[in-house]
Amino acid sequence: GINAVVVVFDDGAYGNVRRMQRRLYGNRIIASDLRNPAFVGLAESFGMAARQVADPDDLADALAEALARDEPALLTAKVGEMPDPWPYIHLPRVRG
Repeated sequence: GINAVVVVFDDGAYGNVRRMQRRLYGNRIIASDLRNPAFVGLAESFGMAARQVADPDDLADALAEALARDEPALLTAKVGEMPDPWPYIHLPRVRG
């Protein structure tokens, strides 16, 4: 009964791990590529509304539609390599 909306940004890899392997280990990449399930089919098999989106405009429309529903929904979007989040997560100490 919760109308939660899940958005999966599918880069086909453990993107943070792959980025660290490139940067810290001279591009020696191991065990970071994934073969993901068909997320839309998987969600639908559990009775959940689901949709694959193709671009940012499609995502905005799909998100508005999903939020308007009175049920859970899953949106999935294929993406390329994502930027490094760690500089924004590990912020410098403000005081102390």
